[in-house]
Amino acid sequence: MRNVIFIIWTALIIAAGVMTLTDAEAWRIWIISCLAMALVFMVLFFRMTVLPGRVVTRGFELLEAQDFNNRLVEVGERTADRTVRLFNSMIDRLRNERLLNMERESFLHLLVAASPMGVLMLDLDGKITMANDAFLNLCGIKEFGELEGKKIAELPDNLKRWLEGIPYQESVVFRPGDSRLFKGSHLSFVQSGFNRHFFLLENLTEEVMQAERSAYEKVIRMMSHEVNNTMGGVRTVFGMLLDETEDEDLREVVESCDRRCGEVCTFINDYADVVRLPMPDLKQMNLGDMLAETLPFLRTLAPDDIEICLDVEGELMMKGDRTQLEQVVVNIVKNAVESFNGSRKDYSEGGKRIEIRVIKNGKAIILNISNNGNEILPETASQLFSPFFTTKPDGKGLGLTLTGEILGNHNARWSLQTNENGITVFSINFPNDIR
Repeated sequence: MRNVIFIIWTALIIAAGVMTLTDAEAWRIWIISCLAMALVFMVLFFRMTVLPGRVVTRGFELLEAQDFNNRLVEVGERTADRTVRLFNSMIDRLRNERLLNMERESFLHLLVAASPMGVLMLDLDGKITMANDAFLNLCGIKEFGELEGKKIAELPDNLKRWLEGIPYQESVVFRPGDSRLFKGSHLSFVQSGFNRHFFLLENLTEEVMQAERSAYEKVIRMMSHEVNNTMGGVRTVFGMLLDETEDEDLREVVESCDRRCGEVCTFINDYADVVRLPMPDLKQMNLGDMLAETLPFLRTLAPDDIEICLDVEGELMMKGDRTQLEQVVVNIVKNAVESFNGSRKDYSEGGKRIEIRVIKNGKAIILNISNNGNEILPETASQLFSPFFTTKPDGKGLGLTLTGEILGNHNARWSLQTNENGITVFSINFPNDIR
């Protein structure tokens, strides 16, 4: 504004001077004065308009490139310098805000990576952007590339079923078809004004198994003590009666009662054997040789119409307790044989088959025992490895409990589920850390 006033006062002074001169001199001075005023005006226009415009343009370029490290330089023009100072102040705030966000994001990534809970992050479009190692390990996924950029509906069937079964803003506890017990949560946080969803997956297996084991060990020890002591005294009395009586009817009744007492003792001792299971004596063994030597006995467990075959690939040396692992295989094959009871499937083409297959996956050894008998129902799958759970009318619910105890002591991972093709597979993964 002061520059404009200066120009006006200069023009008035020149006009007043020109009025006192002759016409020719007046025109010459007027022309010179106009040229001088035009030059002055151009300089002022450049400083007042062009410089601020250049400053604004350069500022836009820095913002567009998101370059928050450079600053604008003052040009000596008051309006332009005010713009420069305002822009530099804004740049400083943006830079500090970005640094703060980067620090927070870096801390979040470190926290998620170190978390023992599995974390799966989705972007605003519902696509997977991050999954920590804990999540990959819990789901049995080798690398994040198998999940990156996919939506939940595009994941493998088992994983998709787990995640889709967790309602939004709720937590559920579920078994994924094996002995493991998971707690899953589906939550979200606000980013850019929108809800960004993520999943948390927590392995409750060890804590729950310890609590279950502690509970049923206490109950079984107490039951075993009371039943055996009571039955011991009762059977002593029965023995005395048998020695003293000659009445055949009475002897028959006493013998029946004594036999039943013995069966009760055997029944309760079977439960006590689970509690007294010793830790495995880990020794170097060939899993393939053990299965080949056990195969003839396994075939005696099945009727003639059920074929049991063995397929072994590669060198299968590992550390394990041969006796306990034999018991595991026997339990699994017995269950597989019983899966054909009451089956209404048509076996005219492939027949009834139980296949035992062992392969190497890197350093790990995987044992799969499959059958084409009755499928496992979804409501049954979630309870298979629960203590004392059984679907058999005369079952005790000990087979899979004992199997799970032995495999857990071998640091193995296992699952039992029916695939989409109707084949039920008991899969055991012996990791390389027991080799």
